[in-house]
Amino acid sequence: MLHLIYLLRPSAKARSNHAEFWTWVREREAWFYDGLEMALEPRWYVQTIAPDVHSIEHWISFEDEAAWGAYRKAVSERSHIASWEKKRIEQDQWWDIMEARLLNDAPVSRGQKS
Repeated sequence: MLHLIYLLRPSAKARSNHAEFWTWVREREAWFYDGLEMALEPRWYVQTIAPDVHSIEHWISFEDEAAWGAYRKAVSERSHIASWEKKRIEQDQWWDIMEARLLNDAPVSRGQKS
């Protein structure tokens, strides 16, 4: 599995209205990932102890590199649709992307005994 992870800093608007922010996040997730079946298990975490306290990690997983590549291609194609891209960039009102990284699962199974 591959995991695309974004570290997001909530904007002043997000910090001043948590309920509206999280409603927007839920709606955006449903809209953004609609039709992107290769994007698995979107997850959201709020950092409570970290240098960037109250920042948000967003994780999205992929079965393999081919699925990640198909995702990148689909998002790129959608970005050329003016109405889609206009909606996508609403995120600039809510957060700044501080970091993006891609992790691969290590070849170790959890809970298995040797």
